[in-house]
Formats: sequence, structure tokens, C-alpha cells
Amino acid sequence: MKKSIIPLILGQIVLDTIIKTNTENQRLDGYEIKNNDTTVGGPPFFSAVVGFFLSQLFPWMELPLIYAYTSSKVNSLLEANSIAGLLTNNLKMRSTCPHFQLIYNPNEKERTLFLENPPLKFDPNDFDWKSDSFPVAIVGSVFHEFNDYNIFSFLQKKFSYIAFDPQGCFRQLSQGGEIILSEWMNPEILERIDCLKLSEIEARYLNLGNDNKTIIKNILDTSISTVLLTQGEKGAILGVSESEKKKKITYKIPAYTSNVIDETGAGDVFLFSFATHFCAHSNVLDAAAFSTSVTSLLIEQNRFSLHFTEKMIKDRQQIIRSQIREIHS
Repeated sequence: MKKSIIPLILGQIVLDTIIKTNTENQRLDGYEIKNNDTTVGGPPFFSAVVGFFLSQLFPWMELPLIYAYTSSKVNSLLEANSIAGLLTNNLKMRSTCPHFQLIYNPNEKERTLFLENPPLKFDPNDFDWKSDSFPVAIVGSVFHEFNDYNIFSFLQKKFSYIAFDPQGCFRQLSQGGEIILSEWMNPEILERIDCLKLSEIEARYLNLGNDNKTIIKNILDTSISTVLLTQGEKGAILGVSESEKKKKITYKIPAYTSNVIDETGAGDVFLFSFATHFCAHSNVLDAAAFSTSVTSLLIEQNRFSLHFTEKMIKDRQQIIRSQIREIHS
């Protein structure tokens, strides 16, 4: 019998100004603005919206719970887009909320990120936990708010499975407010999670090796059982520790060829879909194929007019699953 999973998502719902540029200019200086759109983002936002659709399609997934920080301005945007109801499980209002400015050229896929008013550290005691334990937590970092092992010590007592995207831990601010990547490594955090998701670029800043397989092996030497190393349009690499850490296997997860409209939030949805599916079915390769399928559908659509069907997801999942291969060299 398949388990019914209530995924819980922790993070910040942030305000973003997205500036799309024309295709001729490739530098920030002199950009001609083609479209300027203010919206909301952050791991809880993207995962909750997609999680709502998935919970309508698959009986093993229930509507996700959100424990997140936000602001009144962000909440007004949510209400204006008729999706506030998805995100009112357990929100804590703050006078300010992280405000990103994302500048990108859709055709060239160039993305430059700026950040105003960085968030404070996440404090689990701010929230009214509705149960003593949950099956799965998906933790998404925006900017250092989860860079503390005490937070994960608390979460270990509540969750049987913790998936973490540490992207915010790698982020630093330049003097001009631009997001740049820097080294990050916190073994005390890694010892307290089950699944780590990071990009191929971020992985280099762990200082655990110079190639993907070495980095994944070194991560799996901790208590982490699963590593998801995303590679954009090339797909992902999956690292798995099996048989009580005595066997470590890496797999190549292919991308599903998509007509990309907007990649924003793809990593958040990828981790959310993977962790929830894995906790329901306990098959790591099926979960990787499922999350790749869901993410491919996400990046083809406008965020406020999403459309998913069970057949669309399962058809792509089956194709992707048939193409997953173990990496031997």
C-alpha cells in the first residue's frame, strides 16, 4: 500500500522584480527593458503552487504545509493573484522581506541577481508546529537563514526525512548588492540531513573535489544518503549511498527536452517533487524521473497559468526513467 505524504516546506516567500531584456544587449549597462514584472518567489512559493496541482492528481500526495516568513507586501501580491490560500498554513509576517531583482535575457539565458534587505536567521520556535512529527521536510535557503546546525537539530526531532537546498548558503553580496557565490561547508548541517540538492556550479564551492563524481562521493561519506547535482539543460547526476554506506552509486538523469519559457523556481520544484515521491514510494530512480518530468513541465509554462495532468507527468516520467544510466567511470 502506498503511503500518503504530507510534505512540509520551510523557507522564505520573497518579493522579486523580474526584468526581461531584449536579445541584442548582453551587458547590464545599457539594457533596454522589454518587460518589467513584479512577482513572488522563493522555495515555499514555487513548491506550494506546484504541490497544489500534484496533490489533485496523485493520491499519495496531500496538500503541502508551508512554514515560512513573508511580508505584508508579498501577501498582497499573493492575494492579488488568488493564490494566497495555498500559502496561509503557517506564515510569519515581517516588516521586511528579501527583495530580489532578477535581470535576465530569456534567449541568452543570462541571469544576474541582486538582493535588498537580506533575511534574518530562520527560527523554528516562531512557528506553531501542528504535529510532533512529519514524514518529510523540504528546506530551501534564500540567503543564509538556514546556515545553523541548531535549526537542523530541531528539525531532526520533527521529521524522518530532511531534504535541503543550500543555495542561499553559497550566496554573498558584493558592494553593489549583486549576488555572488562563495565557499560554504558546514559538516554539522550535512550530518543532519538525508538529501542534498545543489547545482553543478555550487558544488565546486564545497571544496570537496574538482569533478562531480569525487564531490558526490565525498558528500555521501557524511550521513547524507542522496545527492542531487543539477546540470541545467544537461539534466542531473544522482548519488546514492546504499547498504549502510558500503556502496555508493551515481546515475546520470537525462533532461527532458523542453521549450523553456522561464527556469525560475525549477530547482525548488525539482527537490520538492523528488523528496515527496521518494518518501511515498521508496524508489530513488522513479523519484528522479518523476521530479525531472514535473520540472520540465514547469519551465514550459507561465507561473500563474500552470497546467498539469497525470498523463503528461507519467508519460515524461516513463521516458526519463528508461534513459537513466549508472555512471561507471
